Amino acid sequence: MQDSTTREKVLKKIRSALISKTPNPFPNLDFDSSVFRMNDEVPELIFAQAFREAGGNFVFCETMLDFAEGLLNIAQEKKWSKLLCVEKELADFLDQCEFPVNRDPAAVTSTQAAITQCECLVARTGSIMVSSSQTSGRGIPVFTPIHVVVAFPDQLVDDLKDAFNFIKSKYKDQQPSATTFITGPSRTADIGNELVTGAQGPAEVYLFLVDKR
Repeated sequence: MQDSTTREKVLKKIRSALISKTPNPFPNLDFDSSVFRMNDEVPELIFAQAFREAGGNFVFCETMLDFAEGLLNIAQEKKWSKLLCVEKELADFLDQCEFPVNRDPAAVTSTQAAITQCECLVARTGSIMVSSSQTSGRGIPVFTPIHVVVAFPDQLVDDLKDAFNFIKSKYKDQQPSATTFITGPSRTADIGNELVTGAQGPAEVYLFLVDKR
């Protein structure tokens, strides 16, 4: 009985508070403007700096052919022999460049590096936004030891709010079931309070920003 009485008292106070609202002491407060100071630098430079500070590997390319050459050089240096790319347009391009990639999503557990595109790039935080609506889905960017991302300047947005608006505008009524922000390689300190990379996702993330599509 006491529990019921206490519950009723709490509910009564909530109802009373909802009925008699307190006037807003700050009626002119702007909730729409960004709380962060605007940066005069170009978004590409802001993103590159933030992405590198988060532990990512940033590569700027003028054309897609430069990307293919840069990817080949890194693959040879790192001795990658099992690469996965399930996005048709990107895989077709790599095939034209005679760059061998596996297109089978089932190979995600045995691949060394996955190559994907992204939804957009957040300049201020150096984050890569991916979604479940992409062909690569939610699993590939998470399960591969190394994640290689190809992006373009028109995918750059200033802040997280702009990234969500970008997705809303792109997909309209068919919004992705999940969106993920990737800010550098996977890091965790859950085990013995020691920082470990790659325990819960890719240990390395490469971002190729291609100037011309």
